[in-house]
Amino acid sequence: MADLFKQKWDAFCDNLKDVGSIIESESSLSEIDQAEGYRYLLRLMRLSLEMNLEHSNPTSPSFYNLSHETAKIGADNPDNIYLNANIDGEQAYEIYGNIGELDYLSFGIKENRYSKDGTMLSLGEIDMRDMEIENSGDFILYLGGDETPKNYLPMPKNANMLIVRQTYKNRIKQTHAKINIKNVGLAPIPDLLTTEKLNDQLNQTLAFVSGTASTFLKWVKEFKLNHKNSLPLGDQSFFQAAGGDPKICYLHGYYDFNNDECMQITTDIPECEYWNFQLENYWMESLDYRHYPIHINNASATLEDDNSIIITVSHSPINVKNNLITEGRNNGAMLLRWIGSSSNPIPEVKIKKIESIEINSC
Repeated sequence: MADLFKQKWDAFCDNLKDVGSIIESESSLSEIDQAEGYRYLLRLMRLSLEMNLEHSNPTSPSFYNLSHETAKIGADNPDNIYLNANIDGEQAYEIYGNIGELDYLSFGIKENRYSKDGTMLSLGEIDMRDMEIENSGDFILYLGGDETPKNYLPMPKNANMLIVRQTYKNRIKQTHAKINIKNVGLAPIPDLLTTEKLNDQLNQTLAFVSGTASTFLKWVKEFKLNHKNSLPLGDQSFFQAAGGDPKICYLHGYYDFNNDECMQITTDIPECEYWNFQLENYWMESLDYRHYPIHINNASATLEDDNSIIITVSHSPINVKNNLITEGRNNGAMLLRWIGSSSNPIPEVKIKKIESIEINSC
């Protein structure tokens, strides 16, 4: 038996090595993009191990973070706290807790197919505006089982993941929500870990890393080709099929400009619950929002008199309002999102010399 698992372990290690071909296939990468690409694979491995090993039992589910400050997937939102739980469409659950001081909260039942075809199908969605929440902020949401008159989502049999999006206009200062999950049935004691089960978990882990990296690499290539220095509307159904929130409109783009230049984004602000704009690297990871101004939202932005905004993106800080920085990168992805918007204005994006911006702003 030991020899058998050694063979499986060796195969896992060989397959892990092969995942690097996703980075190696990109012959035109800069040194920075290449280094961040390998780091991206390692980050995805951390996330995937959490999902497929430590939180893999849908009978006794627990929340984990599939995107956070140091491991990120698919244009993760710096204003969000993401919670994920592995669930089973044949079972029923209660989600309960307190909303704290968050600004937007949504729950999405998904069929996670990232390891198969790069999709994450929406099977049911609800957000806090559609829920009954106590004045204290306490709530209960029911997934599956007998239908309740309030706060209920049915559970399709192919459901395997719950995604919780908590959005904060000031994530550092606001009181965070407390959200828990439990199986409402009698949870049987899980089987002990076997060689076969561990082998399946390791293979699923690699499949998720490979599928996720390949999916968003295709996206960024499309953005680089057709969304360069622009933020078009794009195909929203395509973005939703990868796990997006149906209430959010996503405007993806790709920036590429020189050190003596900056990118100026001008847009009207529609009536909406929330909006933000963010900068990402080549792998669609949000930049280091812990330490640098890489995103802006409706609470932190300074608007013009006509309720429009001008965002100026530069590689290093300059003395203008609404200045975001790429941390020195010449290129990467970017995203503007509207939540619950009455319209979806398309921003004007221009590349300008920094000299002209500084003169006009002083």
